[in-house]
Amino acid sequence: MVTVTDNGDDKVDVNPLYFTVTDTDGTKHTAELGVDEEQIDTVDLAPGEIITGTVTGKGTFTPKYVTYSDGLLGDSLRADVK
Repeated sequence: MVTVTDNGDDKVDVNPLYFTVTDTDGTKHTAELGVDEEQIDTVDLAPGEIITGTVTGKGTFTPKYVTYSDGLLGDSLRADVK
């Protein structure tokens, strides 16, 4: 599960395609859509809003961290998988 919180003054676009999962070998996996009914939704978060959902990568691997890019060309944020 990942949680995205809009702590800024502008809206944040959330889309499962904006996430990648990097495994313990350093391989980057793009999100695989429609395999988990709790998949994170595609939404525009207003300041102060929070959304939680899953991001699933294709294949069998051990995730190390998840990266979120604000849009396809925006800034990236990384969080370790616990």
